[in-house]
Amino acid sequence: MASRATEIRTRQAAIRVDLDALEALDEPAEDDHTRSDALLQEWDELGEELKPLADREGRIAAVRAAMQNDDSGREPGFRAPDVVIRNKRDPFADLDSIRSGVVPDGEIRGRALDAVERFAKRSDAWTLPSDAAENATRLVERSGRKFGTEVSRHMLQTGSPEYLANFEQYLRDPAAYGMRAAMSLTPANGGYLVPFTLDPTIIMTNAGSANPYRQIANLKQTASNDWNGVSSAGVTAEWTAEGTEAADASPTVGQLKITPVKADAYLFGSYEVLDDADFAQQLPELLADAKDRLEETAFAVGTGSTQPYGTITRGTAYAPTGSAAGPRIADVYNLQAALPARWRGPGARNVWLAALPTINALRQLAKFTGSTTSMVDDSGDTPTMLGKQLLESTSISSTFANGNKVLAWLDGRQFYIVDRIGMSVAYDPLVLGATRRPTGQGAFYAFWRVGSDVSTATAVRVLQLTT
Repeated sequence: MASRATEIRTRQAAIRVDLDALEALDEPAEDDHTRSDALLQEWDELGEELKPLADREGRIAAVRAAMQNDDSGREPGFRAPDVVIRNKRDPFADLDSIRSGVVPDGEIRGRALDAVERFAKRSDAWTLPSDAAENATRLVERSGRKFGTEVSRHMLQTGSPEYLANFEQYLRDPAAYGMRAAMSLTPANGGYLVPFTLDPTIIMTNAGSANPYRQIANLKQTASNDWNGVSSAGVTAEWTAEGTEAADASPTVGQLKITPVKADAYLFGSYEVLDDADFAQQLPELLADAKDRLEETAFAVGTGSTQPYGTITRGTAYAPTGSAAGPRIADVYNLQAALPARWRGPGARNVWLAALPTINALRQLAKFTGSTTSMVDDSGDTPTMLGKQLLESTSISSTFANGNKVLAWLDGRQFYIVDRIGMSVAYDPLVLGATRRPTGQGAFYAFWRVGSDVSTATAVRVLQLTT
């Protein structure tokens, strides 16, 4: 039954392609009309045959789901575990059933984990490094049932061998594949979603990146238009005398809402360059570099207006008098002390952030008056200051002048980066010049969504130079 349903859906997909090709003809011949009528009739016949098969698939899926969540005979309040189903089958088999929603959540997530393992063992351009595989597994297993299922569905739909082959072909000859892409993949934009093995919203920038923020931040992903968190000042305890009524210590709860905003990259070149260059292999590296540089600026000094909020923008300024000429020893110690103890505890992820010229200026400061030891310790792979990492962020101001913010001291766990799952790439076959005439160039338009903000301004302290 299942194999016949798969055959029908595969044939229907082929019919859709043939019908679109026939409809695209400017002057169809009589044979083309006859062929179109025959395809439409075959479509209807296949549809009738598929109905009972699809109904049976749905009933079986409902039984599986009921078995996984059956609470009969359980203690009150019992909740069935979220079972992830693993088996030996091809994780990309019968993807139409994944898209139609008849496959249980546990099986979808199990298939995604099988796909991650498969890509981790590859030795070609689609290989998943170990840290990327671990992160993808974490998203599936530990991000909650609903979101884990959405991520898994995305992985399966953009990771099949057929999809990868079509994506590469789309990059090599996008004009020829434009119709297929618009029909079956991302109809809203006429392009392709980036395969999950390259998608930076699933496979995070690793520790070797020049952008420090994804190393230190609290990384979140969402499959909707925003991410909602909860913040609280906590509970206040008290000392009380015998027989004294206790005060109300109920915590005040606030909402942390971060809405990812759209970012894009526009890459274009002459038809000759696009034809001759191996653009399919170069595009991922080009996009990763563009994304990294754009986001580093936003995560550092973003204003929140059509872009994410930055740590420097949202942090609390510490402005010592007489520091306009550059940071001094006392300024560093006082900035460290200005961060509340809550954000310096064992669970904190404390780091210093500054541009390289500021880091070099700090290297010239002694730890204390009369000391010959630098404030910055360069004995390890990463420089440290007062025992914590001192990381470079190129977009933080490095000009020592009144009002400039040149150094940040923060708990990285309180800086949230929220990625909307899914980066897309669309092709524009005809780039026009200033006079609206063709330039003989084609272009790729990539876009994604990301947001960032701090949970509380007091978790980030920023040194602001003053006269």
